[in-house]
Amino acid sequence: MTDDFFRLTFEGKRIAILGFGLEGRSTYRHIRKLWPGIQLNICDRNVQIGQSDEYLSASPGDTWFLGDDYLKGLQNADIILKSPGISFKELPGIPTARMTSQTELFLEAFRGQVVGITGTKGKSTTASLLHHILIGAGKPALMAGNIGTPCFDLLDRITGDSIIVFELSSHQLEKVEVSPHIAILLNVFREHLDHYASYEAYKEAKMNIARWQQEGDVLIYNSENREASSLVSGLNTVAKQFSLGLSPIKGDGAWYEGSALILRDQLQQSRFSGIANRRLLPGVHNLLNIGAAASAARMLDVPADSILDAVASFRGLPHRMEYIGSFAGVNYYNDSIATIPEAVIEALKTMPDTSVLILGGKDRGLDYAELMAFLADSQVKVILFMGETARRMYELTGVYPGFEGKRCVLASSFEDAVEQACRLAPSGSTVLLSPAAASYDAFKDFKARGERFKELVRFYA
Repeated sequence: MTDDFFRLTFEGKRIAILGFGLEGRSTYRHIRKLWPGIQLNICDRNVQIGQSDEYLSASPGDTWFLGDDYLKGLQNADIILKSPGISFKELPGIPTARMTSQTELFLEAFRGQVVGITGTKGKSTTASLLHHILIGAGKPALMAGNIGTPCFDLLDRITGDSIIVFELSSHQLEKVEVSPHIAILLNVFREHLDHYASYEAYKEAKMNIARWQQEGDVLIYNSENREASSLVSGLNTVAKQFSLGLSPIKGDGAWYEGSALILRDQLQQSRFSGIANRRLLPGVHNLLNIGAAASAARMLDVPADSILDAVASFRGLPHRMEYIGSFAGVNYYNDSIATIPEAVIEALKTMPDTSVLILGGKDRGLDYAELMAFLADSQVKVILFMGETARRMYELTGVYPGFEGKRCVLASSFEDAVEQACRLAPSGSTVLLSPAAASYDAFKDFKARGERFKELVRFYA
């Protein structure tokens, strides 16, 4: 994004930054760099920012609106830069026409250089793998977005040749009216129902990754995911559609034949022999993530051999079926990222010998019937329930006869659940943390939950 673009957008305007977390601070730094004296309203519900924040006295042009009255700072703003974590449900009466975001402004400036990746699950893994492939092939690739780097933090590093891998959450995509040149839609499941007015609103937000694509753009999507396929079929788009699946696909797309990945694009076919055997990422779901990353890489002219080598060397990300180690003959895995039932089912399909499972967390009203039916027929012998969802999950064990031979325990805390898992797991077994629920009833995020799990395993095991 050039300085000229910012000047046309911001100069002479009254600006409010709504939300002063990671992205809000990034926005603040960049605006202050261009205009040290411009008037900024900084609005956040968290009053603690005003007590300890390093930015508090950074500029005389700052006006702080913290605590219960934080929305008052938006009243006279010409432009409101909203952080993705703030739900529109919290903003009654605030005109959305005055709102924008880092994501929207960044895409307006750089959409032609962006590969945008979204999905309820798998987007961080796919984005990281694609970035790994591009860097390994010598491409000038940068990565930003939901994975932890605000896109404005890349501004000083972008050149005309840069390829920007942008992981996009539904929160970042909500209300955005510009889409990336290459869009990847991995899947859609019920998630974040606490943030949106409805599941339909969540799906609508996701589809902004492709809704505004132009002639010559590409949409790569998982045609075997029911929701994703349905949303794409209802999309009126001029972009080229590229299907992704495990079984052969009609038209342009990517699929598997045995251990080989096949890519067909305009009647030309590429074959990645043995890619499924050479990968380090476990699970059927990761075959689709690999297919998505490989498809985008080929569209960016990465040679097939480079893609194969990169997939074979990519070890994945923490908290995603992460192997912690073997202690007293018991294997421990951290899958804290699994915040929905479908993710737990995939984890157990990948590791069918799991004998001890830790479930539970923040209750966002998800339906656990399918997961509990799956667990009833699984090889899992011990299930430890924790957090806000514990009682609701536990009560479902009385519905399915398969639980009669299993040990189901209501833990008093996360620490109690891990301690009991370590104590009850026999030598030669596997313990898996795969909660099927969000973490923020007890933790800042899934990463903090996963790190705490690793600490406790090393203490108790």
